[in-house]
Amino acid sequence: MTNELIKVDRVRSVDEALALEKAGADLLGVDLTPDPRFEDRREITVEQAAAIDGALSRASLVPLLELDDEPARILRIAQAMHARMVQPVRTVLPPAEVRARLSAAGIGIVYGGIEIAHDDDPGWVLSAYKDEPDLEVSFFQADVLPEYRDSWAFLRDQSPEYEEEFQIADLDDLAAGHPMLVGLDFAPVNVREIIENLPHVRGLVFTLAERARREGVRFHSYAEALGTIRALKG
Repeated sequence: MTNELIKVDRVRSVDEALALEKAGADLLGVDLTPDPRFEDRREITVEQAAAIDGALSRASLVPLLELDDEPARILRIAQAMHARMVQPVRTVLPPAEVRARLSAAGIGIVYGGIEIAHDDDPGWVLSAYKDEPDLEVSFFQADVLPEYRDSWAFLRDQSPEYEEEFQIADLDDLAAGHPMLVGLDFAPVNVREIIENLPHVRGLVFTLAERARREGVRFHSYAEALGTIRALKG
């Protein structure tokens, strides 16, 4: 891996943030508006996010919020927690004016909500962004095969039997051409193997949750994420 970056989304307290930072997390996503995929109320206020930011010594926050709002308001929120990146809570392209204002302030965008299914054509994964100028992208964040609980084992053992299926090499090729953060079924028993097989991926993403509103949404409990990061970094 070119950069063993660890991002953990939906952090909701100072205690969680400090433990994750100590374990080795670099970026901590905070939901400033409800994530429509989940029903566990992990969203927090701007004031709570600022308190988390003030407690951190190394990691930085990535606020997840609606980016189709008034640019000055978005900028104020990001600057309140010294964020170097923001992330839309929905899979939408922020307006050009918002992107320009953020860029002028030195703030990039994490384009999340990207899901890669087992039968996806690699050429289509980032097609929504292909012809759009001035994306101001920091990372593309993709959840890989969220329809499978054992997504890594499926990629490693079953996908190679069918050449039309999405492959590990397809994911690494995407990452070679784009700054990619990826979500998989990370666990202490597989996280090092995943890193070794995806040398061009920029980092790993854990999404914290207790309950999803629908099937096919990947998440880790706080304890699972913390334990896996400690296994990787220890």
